[in-house]
Formats: sequence, C-alpha cells, structure tokens
Amino acid sequence: MDFFTSLLKTYEKAELADLVDYQKRNNEPVLLPIYHTSLKSNGKNIISVKLDKDGQFHKAEFMTDKQMIIFPVTADSVARSGSHPAPHPLVDKFAYYSAEMGQTQYDSFHKQLNNWIDYCEEGDVKKFLTFVQQFILKPEFLTLILDSLIGPDYQNNQLKITFCDVTGKEKLIDLSACFLEFSIDQFQGFKNESVSTFKALHQSYISFVEANRENLGICNISGREEQLTDKHRGLVGNAKIISVSNKREAYKGRFREREDVFSVGYETSEKIHLMIKYLLENKNTSTWLGSSQYLINWFSDDLTNDSRLDIVSPIFDDGLEEDDDDDTPPVIALATEDNKRIGKSFIKGQKLFANDATYYVAILNKTSNGRIALKYFRQLQASQLLTNLDKWQETYSWESRSKFGKSRLRTPTFHDILNVSYGVDRDRFLELDNDNFKSDQIQKLVASLIDGKPMPQSIVKKLGNNVKERHRYRKHWYQVEQVCLAILHKQNGEEFSPMLDHTNQNRSYLFGRLLAIFELIETLRYGLDGNNNDRITNAERYWTAYTGQPTKLMMLLENKIKPYEEPLKLNRRGSWMKLEKEKEEILELLNPLLETETMEKPLDYRFIFGYYAEKNYYYTKQNTEVTESEE
Repeated sequence: MDFFTSLLKTYEKAELADLVDYQKRNNEPVLLPIYHTSLKSNGKNIISVKLDKDGQFHKAEFMTDKQMIIFPVTADSVARSGSHPAPHPLVDKFAYYSAEMGQTQYDSFHKQLNNWIDYCEEGDVKKFLTFVQQFILKPEFLTLILDSLIGPDYQNNQLKITFCDVTGKEKLIDLSACFLEFSIDQFQGFKNESVSTFKALHQSYISFVEANRENLGICNISGREEQLTDKHRGLVGNAKIISVSNKREAYKGRFREREDVFSVGYETSEKIHLMIKYLLENKNTSTWLGSSQYLINWFSDDLTNDSRLDIVSPIFDDGLEEDDDDDTPPVIALATEDNKRIGKSFIKGQKLFANDATYYVAILNKTSNGRIALKYFRQLQASQLLTNLDKWQETYSWESRSKFGKSRLRTPTFHDILNVSYGVDRDRFLELDNDNFKSDQIQKLVASLIDGKPMPQSIVKKLGNNVKERHRYRKHWYQVEQVCLAILHKQNGEEFSPMLDHTNQNRSYLFGRLLAIFELIETLRYGLDGNNNDRITNAERYWTAYTGQPTKLMMLLENKIKPYEEPLKLNRRGSWMKLEKEKEEILELLNPLLETETMEKPLDYRFIFGYYAEKNYYYTKQNTEVTESEE
C-alpha cells in the first residue's frame, strides 16, 4: 500500500470512528471534514459576528487568541491567488462582503451562497444560512459591525478604519483581510451554534458539493468514480504534495493532457490532504526534524498516536531522580527488562495499539514554496516495529551514572547522536548548525531503526574519530563519551562491557587502560590539595597525540606523572598500590607487542572501552573500601 492509499484508508477509518470533525474545547487540532478548512486566531485576524435567535445583530468582537474556526471552501478558493481570487462559500475576508471593495468577488460570493441555500431542504441548516444571508445583505451591515467593534467615532475608507483609542491617540487599522465568522445565540434551544461548530452545516455543504459533481472519471488512488481535479490544497503554506506541471513539455509526446498523467478525485484529494494536515498539526503524530522537514507517524488502531510513540525524541520516566547536571545528554532510559522487551522507552503514554496493528511513518520535506516531497515512507506490523525498537536499544545503549550513584542503561536520541557526530562544542550545548544536513542524517537514522538495520557507517566512523579528539569538547566531553560508548560497544562482531576485561589483549584496549591509569594518578594527586576539579591532566592534554602515537606518548606521560606518584604513595598508599598493580599487568600484556610494527599504529575506537573500564574498575566498591582503610 502506497503513501496516498494509506492516508485515504486512515481518513475513512477515522470517519467510521467519528474522529472526523471531532472538536475538543481546548483548541486542539481537528481532523477536518472534506471541503472545509480551518484558521487559527491571533487576536486580530478574525471577527466573531453574533446574531440573536431571531437573526438580529447582537455584537461583533475580535476572536480571542489561538481560537480556531472551521468553514467551507471550494476547490478554487482553498488555494486562491491572482487578481480575482475565488470567494469561500460563507466565511471569508471582510472585503468579500462589500461591493465597494470588488463587485466581481462580491457577486461570486452571493451566487455561491444562494446556490447552497437553494439546495438545502427546509430545516435548521437552511434557517442558519438564511439568517446569515439576510444580515450581510442589510444596508446597515457594515455600520453595525464597526460600531460594535470600535465605537461610534471612526472614519472608514474601504475598511481602513481611523479612530482614537482610550488615550486619545489616533490609530489606523485595516479590516479588509479580517475574516468574519458567524454564530447564532440559542439557535437550538439554549445551544449557541456557529459556522465552526454546526456539524449539520458541514454535512450539508459536503452533500451540496457532491450533488454538483462534474468531470467524472476514475481516481488512480481510490479506484472509484469521482470528480477529477488538478487543484489540490497546500499543506505548509501553499506547498503541495500533489501537483501537475503547467508546462506542456513535461508530458508532451506521452500524454495528450496533463490530467492523463495522474488522475485524482476531488474527494480523495481532500481526504489525503486533510489527513496529512491533521497529522502535521497534532503534536503526537508530527515531529519537526529541522529545516523544512517533518516526520509523521500513526497506527491503524491508534490514529491520533495517543500512545505517543516518538522514535526521534523519546522521553522515559522510570521514577528515578533526574540529574541537575546540564551536561547529561538527553536519553532514552531502559529501566526494566519489560521495558526493553516492548520498546516502552519510545512510548510516552500507555501502549494503545495491538501487536497486529499497522504502523505508518513518513518524512515530508518542503523543497520550495510550492512543493513538498515525500522523502521516506514505510508501513510495518506493530510487532515488527517493537522488535526493531528493542534491537536498536539493545545495540545502542550504555550505562549512565547520576551524581547520586544510580546507574541505568541509556540510549542516545537521534539529535544527541548527530550533535556528537557533527556538532560544535559551544558554551551551553553541542550544536549542529546545518539544518539541511541534520535533517538528512535524521532521515537515515529513522530508516535504519524502522527497517531494523544497523546505524549508518558514516556516523559510526565519525564517532570513532571524535572520541579521539577530547580537546574539542572541553564543555561536553561526558556527553561525547557516553554517546560513543553506546554506539560503538557492539561493532565488528565484538561486544564491550563497562566491566574491566583482564583477559582482553587488544592493543587499543590495553593502551586505553593505561591512559586511564595515568589520568587517575594525576587526578588523585590533585585531590590531595582539594583542587582536582580545576586541573587539566596530562592524559587529557595529550589525548589526541596519544591515540595517534601511543608508544611514544606512553613514555612521555610516564615521565609526566612521576612527580605525582611519591605524594600519592605516602598519602593514598592503597590507591597507589592498586593502580601500580594494574599498570604492571597492562605493560606485561603489551610487552610482546613492543617490537612489532602494529605497536606504532594509531589506536582505534576500542581504546575508549579500555579507558572507561579501567576507571570503572578503580571506582568500584572494592576500591572504596581500600581507600577508606588507608586513611
């Protein structure tokens, strides 16, 4: 099933579940009925016109900020442009209600409205439309609205209104582009009804449009006979995901008319575009990837993704206190075996989809002001998705310790992986400035996770290089180290653990262990003076050089730490003895390699695991007991 068919089936399933035109009170996104659109108020762009139960004017006021209206549109009006833009059937800009502002569009507006009213049978819908029509045709229509909105003292020049505010300061506002939305108080008993909330009105307009179908043909997406159209909605501004070239050379020689290339029904087009619009607007189903790129995802039995599965920026709360350390990377935490098993780390709410449900994920990219490209689309069974999530977490997770001593497995987020791979160390964050590049890389990560494939090798190699360049990450080294450990610990058929492997004879691993010993000796010596947090160790200073020429730098660091050994031997003898024993063991294992050519080669990523494990070994409970006994 392709992308468009999936969207069509999803919309039609939503219809059966009564999710279309389902309006919540808190202005959340609404899956719109076909042939309708929405507009959100900014406090200045929509005028709410209220009539009483007899259709007489009551008051006009600016709609409050973030309130949303729903109103009918035509194929021509929904993407209108040019010098004579088509009017909407009922709710439109103020200028469309005034003949002075444009006779042609005024006449078109009223012709459409008349046709709709004539189509309606006697009942509430016809009554509602008639009340609105009678009001907007009144000679005093404009005066009533302006008096209510501004007060009696103003000057009107083609809806450019000059008036004095409460302080006496003269103001000029242009109301021509403000939308007028209509409501009738106590229209049905004590219930108020507006164009936005009156669902019977919406259904009436849908029936009206479908009763006037023409240019019938078979839709290539639905397979049904529909009114064919080459006019499609914009999704992000006027950018369209279905568009046909206006240039004849694009199809000449293969097709007679551009419509022959790809036939789309008007109804199908509406359902597809409104479904995408809803998915993009819903915070549970859409994620901004940077630049003009968006990810949308949903389940066949959880259309609104109330499970809140988020593969890009997952959040997990396992009841543990969070660190206050700003340098702790954003992560997915794997607290329990159960969570690991079902991929719960990616699910922010309760798991509301069945294992046999279908999961859909797509990446859309606005390539220009006029076009949106489908960059990626997959559908798979939810059980397979959970398997792939589990596999990803199992492969790319590492222990993380809080300052409270708690330890848990963590999987880096996509953004964290890319910031560590390609970002620059700034005062507060690791930042990757190239949004286009970042969004392309996120797409690759999404594809790897969803398809159950390994992480792209380009990223793996970049992390392997970056972990050698500690000097580049003065502020955020811990974040870099954590991400590199998580991503690299299962590569090339090997697996490294946080625990020290005394049997591992890999030269990079051994040199990493030795580097940790050099760093620990110096750090512990500084600690005797109480200033170990402020000093940069020689191990850090020569980190990059050491990974490039380990044999040469080993001798240099050995000499550098000699002044620190004697004070440590006198004051922290237990610690010194443990470190000295470890160093002797490492050198013994390295000794057979000293005369070989491989000894001179740069270290690979494996050194970081030897380094980490050696430090982890030192800071065990066993060591704590040693250091306490020596005091």
